[in-house]
Amino acid sequence: MTQESVLRIAPRRSLMVTALVSIVLVLVPVSAVLYWFAVPRGQAAWVAVAQVVVVVGSLVVLARQLTVDTVVDDAEIRGRGIFSPMVRVPLARVASVDLVPVYVGQSHEPVLQLLVRDAEGRRLYRLRGEYWHRGDLERVAAALPVPTRVAPGPISLGEFYRVYPGSAYWFENRPWLTGLILGGITVACLALAVAVMTLLGMPIMA
Repeated sequence: MTQESVLRIAPRRSLMVTALVSIVLVLVPVSAVLYWFAVPRGQAAWVAVAQVVVVVGSLVVLARQLTVDTVVDDAEIRGRGIFSPMVRVPLARVASVDLVPVYVGQSHEPVLQLLVRDAEGRRLYRLRGEYWHRGDLERVAAALPVPTRVAPGPISLGEFYRVYPGSAYWFENRPWLTGLILGGITVACLALAVAVMTLLGMPIMA
């Protein structure tokens, strides 16, 4: 594979647009309310500082999103996520490549899953169609050194985990973990709200 034929794909850009819109929709009304209470009390500077921290943090995450990719060259397939380190898989270790349409959540439209495994069936690399274009996943599969196996029809996410054991990431297929994370986010948001209200001298309880 020459330099010109090295394959690189990037996630759907619509994900970044959605993230930007979400940030604006949340930040603008919340900031407006906070300034409404803070300005008469002479505490607008605190709101501005918090706003800057949130904006900078969001921009850092969005900048990181621009570095997410998957590359296939003569020696390896490699890529990184937003919060995960670079993963490098030598092509010599690739024993099977599967493209599997999977129903995710309540959607009636399946999304493609690209699963790369070694000779023992261990997951080496996986790309989820929620974040990557279908055509790009097919191009990556075609660039790998073994024939691609295409599943005959779509299956549920639970079936995918059963048919392809070990394919789930550490945070998938664990309902208790999802509940724990959502609970932690809720508690953190409530704690932040109480802290802001206390800082602005707002009554916490009627």
